[in-house]
Amino acid sequence: MKLVLHFKDLGLQTLFLQPSKHDEASNQDYLLIRSISDIENPLMMLRLNSQNKFEVQSISALIDDSDIESKLDAFAVDLVEALQQGIDLSAEDIPEQIEQEQPYNPDLIRVDTSTMSLRQVYDMIRDNDIDLSPDFQRNIVWDQIRKSRLIESILLRIPLPVFYFSANDRGQLAVVDGLQRLTAIKEFMENKLCLRGLEYLNIDGATYTGKNKLDDKLYRRFNLTQITTNIIDSKSPTRAKYDIFRRLNTGGRPLNSQELRNCLSPEPLRNTLRLMAKSACFRDAMTNSVSDVRMEAQEYALRFIYFRDLYLHNHNGVEAYPGTMDDTLDAFVDNVQQNDNFPFDAYIQDFEKAMINAKYLFGRHAFRKVYETTSYDGVRSVVNKALFISWAVCLADYDPEFIADKFLELSWVSILGQEISSDETYNYLLSYGTNGWKNIIYSFAKAKEIINSKLVDVDA
Repeated sequence: MKLVLHFKDLGLQTLFLQPSKHDEASNQDYLLIRSISDIENPLMMLRLNSQNKFEVQSISALIDDSDIESKLDAFAVDLVEALQQGIDLSAEDIPEQIEQEQPYNPDLIRVDTSTMSLRQVYDMIRDNDIDLSPDFQRNIVWDQIRKSRLIESILLRIPLPVFYFSANDRGQLAVVDGLQRLTAIKEFMENKLCLRGLEYLNIDGATYTGKNKLDDKLYRRFNLTQITTNIIDSKSPTRAKYDIFRRLNTGGRPLNSQELRNCLSPEPLRNTLRLMAKSACFRDAMTNSVSDVRMEAQEYALRFIYFRDLYLHNHNGVEAYPGTMDDTLDAFVDNVQQNDNFPFDAYIQDFEKAMINAKYLFGRHAFRKVYETTSYDGVRSVVNKALFISWAVCLADYDPEFIADKFLELSWVSILGQEISSDETYNYLLSYGTNGWKNIIYSFAKAKEIINSKLVDVDA
């Protein structure tokens, strides 16, 4: 989670929210830092009170932001929502040190502007040349009145806002901005939307065709209506493409990284992630604590596929991970889109094995930080993404029957607890910036070390 504040001597600063290492259980104390190097000297320390408001505990620089109170209040609301969804706040792409972001080469970015008639747009949707991917916004779908008034606006010749698309190498378009509008238009043209609650036109009950069809004048006007589109060419750099859409993504409820990724993902990948996120073995291992309302669970599944793919097929293994999670997953989605033979089924099977093994060995503490003093039935921490990635990928190597035959159920909670308690580096890297290269690589090394040592013990 990020917050931009203005400081007198520092100017505008992007700050990252991190839980205090002294307060992992109660979710009350937090740090605002600019980089991992600031962790021992945060710019601000905040406490979330019983009214879900932030209280500033300390500050190391002079704030010059007139809107600080309202920003903190809104930030607290976002935090509470994140906690309710079981989001791992330590899993943020926090720089190791404050660094200047390198600009793009503008010559590599290509955005084409064109106009299309609604009839042409509908034909492209029907022929799968435009992919609506409506599942990512299923919780904020327009109701019939709002859809009807969009159609009314078209019939009144009120210009529609610009639509934004991303083109793939095959020339197909994915909708990033304008999905709800296009979905309403498609439903109307398929007679699935009967106009209701109009404000200016006396045509309630009208449909596109059929018994209550629009009159010929309005019908032709609708079909000939032109919309303006901006299309980002597939050859634009991946990072630039996603950043452009993130800048455009300023509507009522902006999409998060995975929702945006989903817009640009090929259908087989979307279907695979949805299947994995809804699987009983994943929900059991997570004890239903990771929500998929904002596609958080699907991002866990995508991380698994990416790191499992590195682990199995890259000669450098997981060390090939560049260290910036969002950019890396964005690029991976693009790569999958270009691979017609990507082995989705194999990764689904590996995922199921990993989840079953994790549930068996760790129970309700699967993928969570535990210590020597952790009581099995006591307070749990949130699911930790570095632990999830490392343990899930490594446990996918073993058949659940093999694990159940070798080890007692729940027997690894204390084993992991002893490792985290005794290894300060491991504990630290599981607490801050868990998306970082060092954090991920060290977590993998520890998971492999523990697994290998225990397999040696049982075979001795």
